[in-house]
Amino acid sequence: MTVETTIRPWSEPWSAAPGVELGMTATACPIIPVPDHVRLGGADSVLAGIRDPDITLAVWERPPPIAIGTLRGFPGICFTAGIDALGETLCAHLADRSVRRWHAPLIADVARLATIYANIMALDRVALRLERIDGNACWRFHADYVAVRLISTYVGSGTQWLDQRSVAASSDGESPSPRQLSCGDVGLFKGRLLAPHHAIVHRSPPIAGTGEERLLLVIDLDDRDV
Repeated sequence: MTVETTIRPWSEPWSAAPGVELGMTATACPIIPVPDHVRLGGADSVLAGIRDPDITLAVWERPPPIAIGTLRGFPGICFTAGIDALGETLCAHLADRSVRRWHAPLIADVARLATIYANIMALDRVALRLERIDGNACWRFHADYVAVRLISTYVGSGTQWLDQRSVAASSDGESPSPRQLSCGDVGLFKGRLLAPHHAIVHRSPPIAGTGEERLLLVIDLDDRDV
């Protein structure tokens, strides 16, 4: 079954067309079907859909949860930790930096997402990466050699992804038409370890030379659990 909803193409702004009030139907913003292998929803419970063998992307659509100021000097953070100690570990990694008002809510939100991920994947430890990006990191479309990866963007443009039809079309030489997570959205991306032939294809948005910067969270299985 194909569910219809409005999905924002990455190249189009999320705004009403001229002369159209918010809440009205704008013909300039077409209804784009959600592919059968994708689940979207406004509650975190939608993320559990990634356990369905036919689902390769589950997205919790939410507004940016934290107002974050400048990212200047933000350290690249990468570690593996038990869920119970994750918040404390992230706090320790930020301890040698000037304390900013948004650090505490960021730590709390990251710990919450890690807990959700661990519960869905039946884990007690996760690998976490939180980094500032201002260039073209992972800008080519690809599928990850992981089981399931959590990706969320706190600042800047969200991750772009392709539905299976677009992947097939690009294999035939057509230019892909990516869709895109919004800032704040939480996505569970199924990789090649669980979906060898249909892993979700995605990329980081190319931002080099634009002056844009992103704050990206990635959560994976601990290597010992693979």
